[in-house]
Parts: sequence; structure tokens; C-alpha cells
Amino acid sequence: MSSLESNGLQIKELQVAYHNGRQVLGNLNLVLPEFGIYTVIGPSGSGKSTLLRAIAGLLPGYGGKLHFNGKPLRDKNTRIGLVPQNYGLLPWKTVHDNIDIALKIARAGEGGKEARETQIAKWLTAMGIAGLAGRYPLSLSGGQQQRVAIARAFAIRPEILLLDEPFSALDAMTREGLQRLFLGNWQEQPATALFVTHDVEEAILLGQRIVVMPAGKTDAAEAPEILDNSAVFGLNYEDKRDSAAYTEQSRRIRRIMQEKWQ
Repeated sequence: MSSLESNGLQIKELQVAYHNGRQVLGNLNLVLPEFGIYTVIGPSGSGKSTLLRAIAGLLPGYGGKLHFNGKPLRDKNTRIGLVPQNYGLLPWKTVHDNIDIALKIARAGEGGKEARETQIAKWLTAMGIAGLAGRYPLSLSGGQQQRVAIARAFAIRPEILLLDEPFSALDAMTREGLQRLFLGNWQEQPATALFVTHDVEEAILLGQRIVVMPAGKTDAAEAPEILDNSAVFGLNYEDKRDSAAYTEQSRRIRRIMQEKWQ
């Protein structure tokens, strides 16, 4: 699946540099099959968030090619759902209106107000925050804001779903609940997903494959390690942590971290 004619997201020789010339990403090559979930882990400065921003179209200057289903990503009207670390909610809009405006933009001309209301109600209910529709983001807890951001991303029915450490600030119970919700919603409405996390356990619990980014260096030329995680991904969520496959994957990732992040 290395050619640009493959279905899914193809990243070829992606290069991103700061204004001072230091490379954040250098010659990154990655193929994410359509409807696949890849989790991405890496140390600070390895370019995880930069990768998502480039795919989302938030970085006008980069080298290399980004294709989706065989066509340049910028030339294709691809719906992209992004859940940034800071949630990305408009503080002057209610929870309901934050999702509504995203639907108006991402799915312009598809259905009317009734169709949008159906989607908004569906995903607020799925995230357990239907009662917060009239609230403003600043009146919500971090976990509640995160649920709104994820509901918004799923509501637009994206072809590509990008999540940047979405659960990092949450307590363990809330985090586990949202992990389950994320997987359940993805199964109902599959998207090509890249999920950035700093947590090894989360990477193993959620990803079909795990991308281990190299440490950030000035040349940034080292290729990431891509690990098959299908043995864990195929298990029921509650059985994953106790499986031999989970234990072995955790050991494998930590060996890579020790070898390449130091």
C-alpha cells in the first residue's frame, strides 16, 4: 500500500521546518488505510502535532505530498474532523451552536436545519452531554469540553479524523469512558483516523497500528517505527489489558523508546 494510488491517506516525504530552519518533520512516509485507526506516540518535539496540523490544512508551508484516495488532499474536498489539544471551541457560541456551525461549513448544501438538529442531538447524546446544549464552553469542565469537541468532529461525518492528545488532561475513569465511546462511535461511523497520544497504554488500547515517532533532531530524517497492533485491537476493550498480546506490545514499545528516544 505504498503507492499514491492506494485508498486511504498517503504521506510521502513530508517535510516541515520552523522559521529558523530547524526541521520538525523530515521525509516522513506513512500510509494509513481508509477506515484505519493509527495511534501516534513520540517524545516532545518529534512532530506529532505538526503532522496533524499539516494534514488538517493548517500549515500552508510544507514539503512533500499528502494524498487521500489517490488524489492530492488539497485538491480534494475531503471532510476532516480535528480535535485539538485546546478543544478548539468558539467561546461565544453555545455547545449546540459550536456543532451547528461546523455542520454548516463541512456539509454545506446537504440537508437543512432539521437534518443538522438530528446530528447534533445524536452525538451530544452519544457523548452523554445532551443536557449541556445551551451552555457556553467556558462554563464547562475540561472533560465536558472534550466531549463537545469529539461530538463535533463525529457529527460532520469526517472522512479523516485527527485527534491530538484528546484525553490527556482527564482523570482515569473519565478517560477510559471516552476511550470506549471513541471506539464505539468509530465502529458505527468509521473514518480514517490518526490519534496522537503521549500514553503507551492508550496507544495500544485504541490503535490498529502504532506509529512510534523518532526523537526530534535537527535532521529529523529517521523513519518512525510502525507496529502492527491487530492482535490487541481485535479484542473486547475490557479484555485488552489482561492479554498476552498487550503485554508483549507494551514491552516492544518501551524497548523502542529506550533505544531511540535517549
